[in-house]
Amino acid sequence: MAKLLDTLTELNGKIDALAQRQQEMLNEIARLRSLNDDLSQELDETRARLHKAELDVEFLTMSHRLADTPDAVIETRRHIARLIRSLDLCIGMLKE
Repeated sequence: MAKLLDTLTELNGKIDALAQRQQEMLNEIARLRSLNDDLSQELDETRARLHKAELDVEFLTMSHRLADTPDAVIETRRHIARLIRSLDLCIGMLKE
């Protein structure tokens, strides 16, 4: 009878250890999911910044191709910006 009681006590201890380990793993899963969500959001923000930077590079490259001197580049950029604003207004009016 003592042997059975010892076995049950040992099993109970192992069950407690497993339950504790399971809780630790669940906590770790929750932590990693939170970290994954944070990193996914950071990745999305980085991709958006990269896309904006690529557009800026494209815009600057195009503006330098359109003008030879720094003053001409500035004037070309202003002209392009006015054209873009004008297009945005036209698109807004078309949507209405």
